[in-house]
Amino acid sequence: MNKLTEKTILVTGASSGIGAAVVRQCVQAGAIVIAADRDDPATHTGLDVPHQNLTLDVSDAAAVQAAIAGLKHLDGVVNAAGIVGQGSLQQIDQQKWQHVMDVNVTGTMLVCKYASEVMLATNTQGSIVNLCSAYGLTGGPGNIAYNVSKSAIWQLTRCAAADLGASGIRVNAVGPGYIETPMTDMLKNAGAFRDQFIAMHLLKRPGQAEEVATAICFLLSDDASYITGATLPVDGGFTAAHVPMVNLG
Repeated sequence: MNKLTEKTILVTGASSGIGAAVVRQCVQAGAIVIAADRDDPATHTGLDVPHQNLTLDVSDAAAVQAAIAGLKHLDGVVNAAGIVGQGSLQQIDQQKWQHVMDVNVTGTMLVCKYASEVMLATNTQGSIVNLCSAYGLTGGPGNIAYNVSKSAIWQLTRCAAADLGASGIRVNAVGPGYIETPMTDMLKNAGAFRDQFIAMHLLKRPGQAEEVATAICFLLSDDASYITGATLPVDGGFTAAHVPMVNLG
C-alpha cells in the first residue's frame, strides 16, 4: 500500500516548482490531490498526473475561507505558495515588503487556519507542511522581505503545532536550500555568484524539487506520526556549516 493511499491532500503553489513536484509525488503515493494556485493549475503541463484543480490567491482571506470551507475532508495540506521579493533593507519599498508578507506569511497562516478547521470538524488527525527556506533559518544580505517572511513561517509552524497538537494535527515545515525551480531561474546567468552560492552548500550542487517533495511527503505520511513543530532542512548542508562566499578553493 502506498504511503498516502486515499488521503486527501491540498497543495498550494501547485503549478510549478516544489508545489508541482509535491502534487506528482502525492498522486504516486496514492493520495487524492487538490492542486491550488493563483494561476489555474489545469493550464500547467507539468502536472501530468490525475488531480483536482482549484484557482486560489492565498493572500485573499475571503477566497481562502470560502474555498477550503467547500472541502468536505482534508488529511493533509502543503503550503508551497510563495513569492520572492529581492532587495536589501535600504532598497525594499513598503509596497513590495507588504506583498511578500501577504502571500508568504499571511497566506500560509490563512490556509493553516481554515484547513485545520476542516480537520477539527471531521476529527481528522491530519498533517500540515509549510515551506520555509534555508534563509528562514539564517540571515543573509540583499533579500530582506523574503528572508524575514520565511523566518516568520518557521515560527508560525511552531505556534500552529502548539495550538493543534492536542487535537492530533501535526504541523511541520521544510527549509530548502538552493533548489532549481522557476523561482531560482534568475540565478542561471549569475556566473561566479551562482557558483559560489552552490559552493556554500556542503553537497556542492543545487537541489531538485523532487528531493524537497520527498521530504514533504514523508512529513505528510504516518511514518512521521510523532513529528510536529519541526522544520526539516532540505538544503544540502547549507545551514549546517558556514562556508564563506570568497576563497572557496
